[in-house]
Amino acid sequence: MAEPAPTSPARAPVAVGHPVGADFPCFDGLRAIAALLVAVTHAGFISGYVGREPEIGQFVARMDVGVAIFFVISGFLLYRPFVAARLGARPGPPVLPYARRRFLRIAPAYWVTLTAVLAIPAIQGINAPDPTWDQIAAHYALIYTYHPRFDLIPVQQAWTLATEIAFYAMLPLYAAFMARRHGTPRTMLRHEFAGLATLFGLGLVSRTIVLFGIDHGGWRGFANLWLPARLDHFAFGMALAVASVWYREQSHEPAWARSRAFPWVSWGASIATFWYLSVGLALNHRFDRDGDGVPELVLGRPVDFSRAQEWWLLLLWGVVGVTAVAPAVFGRQDQGIIRAALRWGPVAWLGVISYGIYLWHEAALDFYLRTWDRVAFGAPTNQTFFFMFVFTIPVAALSYYLVERPALALKNRPVGDWFRTAPRTA
Repeated sequence: MAEPAPTSPARAPVAVGHPVGADFPCFDGLRAIAALLVAVTHAGFISGYVGREPEIGQFVARMDVGVAIFFVISGFLLYRPFVAARLGARPGPPVLPYARRRFLRIAPAYWVTLTAVLAIPAIQGINAPDPTWDQIAAHYALIYTYHPRFDLIPVQQAWTLATEIAFYAMLPLYAAFMARRHGTPRTMLRHEFAGLATLFGLGLVSRTIVLFGIDHGGWRGFANLWLPARLDHFAFGMALAVASVWYREQSHEPAWARSRAFPWVSWGASIATFWYLSVGLALNHRFDRDGDGVPELVLGRPVDFSRAQEWWLLLLWGVVGVTAVAPAVFGRQDQGIIRAALRWGPVAWLGVISYGIYLWHEAALDFYLRTWDRVAFGAPTNQTFFFMFVFTIPVAALSYYLVERPALALKNRPVGDWFRTAPRTA
C-alpha cells in the first residue's frame, strides 16, 4: 500500500466519505437535458425532420451532443471520490464495491430493455435482421462494439454504455497509478492536471489514428466508439472533479466561480459552441456521392462527412459538455435562474428516470412506425415527437421504480445476499 502523501498545514485533508451528490443538486437536471437531447435528435432523424427542415434540422441533428454531457458527468462524479481521497491523504474507494455499484447501475435496466426489444416484434427496429447467438451474447455483455460481425443494433444507443463500462474499468487503475505520485498538495494538484492532460492528448491522438488511419471494413466506425477515441470527454469531467476538490474542499472557490454571471457565461459558451457545431462546420450539407443528381442522406446525415469535420465535431462535443456541466460544479447551487431550472422538481424527476428515457426512446420510435404503418424518414414530425415522449416517459418511470431502484438497493449488500428476501443476520 502506498504511503500517505504529506498534507499542508494550511489545508485540511478531505474526508474520503464526502457524499458527492449532496453538494451537487443540479446533476439530475443535467441528466434530463442530456437524455432529452439524444431522444430529440433520434426522433428528428427517424421522422425525416432533419432532412425536410434543414434550417432547424441542422440544430436537431447536433443534439447528439447529449452523449458528451453524459461522458463529462461520468468523468466528474466517478473520479471525484478518488481524487478527494488522494488529496486528503486517505485510501481511495474500494474497487469491488465500486464495481458492484457500476454493474447494478447499468446492467439490470439495460438487460430488461434489450430482452424486450429482442422479444417483442412491435418495438424491434424496422427491417431488423434475425440475430445469431453470438450477436445476442455480445449485446448482453455490451461488447458488441468491438467487432463489426456483432453489429445488430437492437438498442443502438447502447454503444455509449460499452464506452462507459470501459471507462469504469480504467478509472480505478488510473487512480491507483496517480495515488503513487506523492508530494505536497500543490505538487499532487500539478500531477493531477498533468495526468489529465495526458489522457486528453491520448484521446485526440487515438481519434486521429482512427479517423485518418483506419479504412478496412467497418472498423473505423466501430473504433471511433471505443474509449480511447472518447477519452477527452471523460478527461474534461475528471478535470472538473480535480478543480472541485481543490476549490471546494481544500481551499475557497475563486471569485469567478462565485459570480452570478458565471452560469450565464459558461452556458453562453456551451450554446455558442453548439451553434458552431450546427452551422459553422457545415455538417448538414448534402452531397451527391454517386453523381445521379440526388443528394444522399443516411439517417438524415450527409454520407460525406469529412474526417476532419468529424474530428472537430467530437472535440467540440466535449467543449459543449464541460461548459454545460461547470455551473453545476462551481458556485452556490441555490443561486441563479439556470441552477433553479436544473433543480426544478419536474426537470430533476426527468433526470432521475433519464436512464430509462435513454434506453427506451428508440423502442418508442420503432413502435410508432410499426403500429401506425409509418415510413422511416417520412413520418409526421409532430406525431413522432409526441408519441415518443408519451410512450417513453411512463416506461422510463416504470424502469426506474421497478428495475433500477430495486437493483441499486442491493449496492451495499454482498453479492451472495442479492437474491435473499432480507440481509443475512449475524
